[in-house]
Amino acid sequence: MTFGHLTSPTRHFVLQTIEGTPGTISAAGHRYTRIGTQMEWTADELDKLAASTKYTAEGLDAIRESAGELAGELHKVASRYSGTGPVLVTYATALRKAQRTTVDPLVQPIRDAHQAAQEAADELRRAQNASDDLDHTWPWEDEPTEADRQAAASGVSTARTAARTADGALEDLWESFETGYDEWEKAYEAAVTGVENACEASGIDDTWWEDLLDGLATVATVIGTIAVIAAIIISGPIAGVLLAIAAIASFVALAAHLTMMIAGSKRVSMTDIVFDLIGVVPFLGAFGKALKGGQGVLGSLRAAAGLGGATRGTLSAGRNAVAYDLRSIAGAGGRYGGRAAREARAAGIADDFFRGIQNSWGRNAWNAIRQGGTQLDGQAATMAERLASAWPGGRAGNATRNWLAGVDGPGALMQGTNVWNLGYGGYQSLQGAGVPLPDLPDVVPNPFAGR
Repeated sequence: MTFGHLTSPTRHFVLQTIEGTPGTISAAGHRYTRIGTQMEWTADELDKLAASTKYTAEGLDAIRESAGELAGELHKVASRYSGTGPVLVTYATALRKAQRTTVDPLVQPIRDAHQAAQEAADELRRAQNASDDLDHTWPWEDEPTEADRQAAASGVSTARTAARTADGALEDLWESFETGYDEWEKAYEAAVTGVENACEASGIDDTWWEDLLDGLATVATVIGTIAVIAAIIISGPIAGVLLAIAAIASFVALAAHLTMMIAGSKRVSMTDIVFDLIGVVPFLGAFGKALKGGQGVLGSLRAAAGLGGATRGTLSAGRNAVAYDLRSIAGAGGRYGGRAAREARAAGIADDFFRGIQNSWGRNAWNAIRQGGTQLDGQAATMAERLASAWPGGRAGNATRNWLAGVDGPGALMQGTNVWNLGYGGYQSLQGAGVPLPDLPDVVPNPFAGR
């Protein structure tokens, strides 16, 4: 626990009590030592079995081989426990001393002494000001007498002595605090180093589950990113299936990271969880919208997975709307003249319009990314843009307006989310492929760390 912003004058240690429970730490250390001893004894017995040549049966040969392998692993684990136990016991002793004698008992006296030193300094300042005022009297005031000056000088002397005494007492307390705190800090650093050395010396990696889940999340991200990119390139029913795969991959990555966090893994933070949640937002949003539209649970799942987006039929309907309006709206067709000429040329103009959209690869890909859909969704968005801003041959007719009303795209926020997800997924995929890119900062701590 810290107390205000007081720090020691020489070493700049923060005035605080030392946290921790020495009894619990010491008990854990003794327990680790006992476990290490038991493991070492078991490993020695397995070594004896592995080295024994008394029995030569093939079945026993296999048992001896397994015993030797297990003994080796037990020796490693035992060294970790045997190395960690005494380190914890030693630190518990240093912690107990700091809490009972050298650090914690000095915290409140230092606060009191600091307050007393400030008050003594204030009193000295007031006494000095009163003494100085005797040298600056107003014309209507009586001149100070010698007795007045002696009393003021005495007051200054007394206040100065009190201030020096208070400062000295505070300085002595700070010196003792710094000595005790430095001793505890060295013991803490030695304990951390000792535990790390014991773990490194054992050569045991007991975070296999973290490796597995972290790897699973990475693979899911890579698969999801590739699936989204493929859906932008490939057309047809397979594109919708690819988006469904990407949606599933997003949930797999989220589940893996949540499991790691709840288990207390230090490899994952709330930043990762937030980014994973952003990855599933488009799916959840599309599912809720489709469910609200009365498509039912299964239909909503299909729509949310990208299986209910734009089709070739959607694009064909847009092209046909253009042709219909060109034939039916007076003045449409521009320089092509009368109605007969317009009707004759309507199909060709609509085809040229549609062909120009299909050839706009970059715009279609960008629109597909923003829509969070397939290549056909990107083409439909491009067609809607051009029909709304540059309708061929004049103004849009009823058929075109009806088609536009049926093309439902996400809002600006969801489009930004879709762009972010593909960009972040691509970034993580490059990291997973071994490209040396820096990790994004963990701006939010893991609330489950240490559980």
